[in-house]
Amino acid sequence: MEHRILKVATCLSLSGRSMLTYHLGASAAGDVCFRIWDTDGKGIYSKEWVCAGDIQKVLAQHQSIAAPLLLPLFKVGRSVNSAGFLLAALKNEGLVTNHPEEPHRYVRVESLAFVEEVTRLMKAGVSLDSEQVPAMKKRRRGGRVPAWSAETVGGEG
Repeated sequence: MEHRILKVATCLSLSGRSMLTYHLGASAAGDVCFRIWDTDGKGIYSKEWVCAGDIQKVLAQHQSIAAPLLLPLFKVGRSVNSAGFLLAALKNEGLVTNHPEEPHRYVRVESLAFVEEVTRLMKAGVSLDSEQVPAMKKRRRGGRVPAWSAETVGGEG
């Protein structure tokens, strides 16, 4: 299934030990989807698209959320990293936040800002090319730094 990329963004992993790059996209049917595209950390993860509707179904079934609950959303590999990285992207987009009482758990958040941003990007016909988006660059001392910020890609930058 073909997707158009609406936005490319970066965020820290949930552990804070690596930087992630993810895509926010739209399917041909207009479904909003996420995929993890790059990490400067180690480990295997899936680059498959996961639709927001499927994510919402899982989140709606639980009062508190941990990364393993998102594993069934992935058809390829089922790496624990994939679910944790997706949860980090959801947190970055303001769709989940830290649970106030349970460490390493999250709660769902309704985000009007996210809905408005996605609607604006879709109406504007944004379609980014993943091959033209710069990869993460290594710093001389530890880690990598994203080559751009979410504000400069697909937005008013």
